[in-house]
Formats: sequence, C-alpha cells, structure tokens
Amino acid sequence: MTIDMRLRPPLESWKTTAQFKEGTGYYPSRYGFPRPKSVSTQDIGDLLVEMDEADITWGVVMGRQSAPPHGIVPNGEIEAFIDQHPGRFVGFAGIDLRDIEKGVADLDAYAHSGKFKGISIEPGAGFTPLYSDDPSLFPLYERAQELELPLSITLSGYLSSMAGHPTSYGNPSPVSTVARKFPKLKIVVSHAAWPNVMPMLEVAFLHDNVYVSPDLYMNHIHTPGAHEYIRAAKFYLADRLLFGTAYPSRPLKESVEGFRQWGLDQDLAEKILHKNAARLMGME
Repeated sequence: MTIDMRLRPPLESWKTTAQFKEGTGYYPSRYGFPRPKSVSTQDIGDLLVEMDEADITWGVVMGRQSAPPHGIVPNGEIEAFIDQHPGRFVGFAGIDLRDIEKGVADLDAYAHSGKFKGISIEPGAGFTPLYSDDPSLFPLYERAQELELPLSITLSGYLSSMAGHPTSYGNPSPVSTVARKFPKLKIVVSHAAWPNVMPMLEVAFLHDNVYVSPDLYMNHIHTPGAHEYIRAAKFYLADRLLFGTAYPSRPLKESVEGFRQWGLDQDLAEKILHKNAARLMGME
C-alpha cells in the first residue's frame, strides 16, 4: 500500500512537455531510467495498470504553474481528472506566483474542495525566480497555515536551471526562515532540494513542520546522496520522509523496487511509503 507524492498523469497540458515527449533528451532517460509504457501510449488505463502492479493506491498530482519548459497545468484540469478517477488520485493545487493575491484568494476553495489536499509552488522555476523566503510569498504561507493546507515547495538546482535560472534557487536554506515564521504550516520540500542533500536535512532537523520528499532521487541506491535521506530516516526523520516516483521520469514498479533495495524494516518502510503521507493529508 503506497502513496506516491509526485505522480504526473498524462493530462492534456502535460503531454507536450519534456516529461512525456520522446526524443527530448530528458535527463532520467539520459541516466538510464527507462520510460514507462504509459508514457508512449499516453493512456490513463495503462497508467492505472502500472499503479496496480506497483501497489500504488493513491497518486498525488502536484499542480504546476511555472516557466517553460515546465509549463502550466490548470487546476481545473487536475480537478476534472480526479473526478474521473475517484479513489485513486488527489491533488495539490498549483499557485501562479505572478499573481499571489489571486493565489491567496483561491485557497479557500481548494481547502474545501475535497480534491486538493494542499498547494504547490515552484518559486525557483517561476517566470520571475524567487527564493522560498521571499516576503512576497508570506501572505500565501500565512493563509495556507490558517486553512491547515500543506504546502509543497519544489526545489532542485536542475529544476531552476531548466527554466533558465541560476541553480542557487534550488537552495533549501531559505525554507528554514519560512518554517520558523510559520510554525504550524506543514511544508513538503518536493525533489528534496537534491543535490543539496545535507542542507536539506539540516533544515528538516531544525524544524518539525518540514517534510522531505526526494521522489526519484531516493529510489536508486546509486544516486549520489540518496543514502543520506535514508540515514536521516533512521535517526530523526522517520515520521517526515515521503515516497514519490516523479512519474513519468521512471516506471512506477521499478521505483518502488528501487526503494525496497534499502532493506528497511517493515515499520519504517510503511511510514515512508504510506503512513506519513496519509497523516500529512488527513487520509488516515
């Protein structure tokens, strides 16, 4: 039983992006991760079969409102998709940081929709890049905290670089400021700021409201730094480390099997694969 914290299904808005287009030189393919069959067919039925084969019960569709080549996936499209496949997907609504005032105003609807379990921002990959602790983002954080909506901040140097911005925007250290200023806000750092692994783990060590979601960067024992996420889980992060595949970057079953290679005891593995995410999103 597994909750995948970063699963991007072949919605219309995603089908033209590098994640789904063949021949793009997309980096997981360059480094030996095979493409799932459902990427070639772009068929939801094939994706559901792959989810069942991997024992993935829920997929979390992380909304995206970022600069090219990442692009924009309208929240209405995500919501309609969740309606079409009840009991298999939930969403984190993507917030367009070009209009934070509107983003704040929309949070009430997301909090009460039943379909969105949180909100998603990618400040380092925006049309105008921002660090996570930019004061312009504080109204968004404050309202999310009031509504008890978990917040995903996607961070990695590669993500920022793809959008044409310096890799420094993938630095997780500014998250510490956010976590301290908004102590009741549950913050998920998607991509876990890889390859800034140790600074990320420092932030999570200091702040109990920070969750770490390395997705594909944890699911291969030879990924540089991946073992540090696991070591942290055995030390202090057992209740705040989350599993994700970053599908379609890598096949689902292969990702789960890659995670299983860590040989964790059953209790810790269940926390990372399911229990932590279920508790975070109120799906226990």
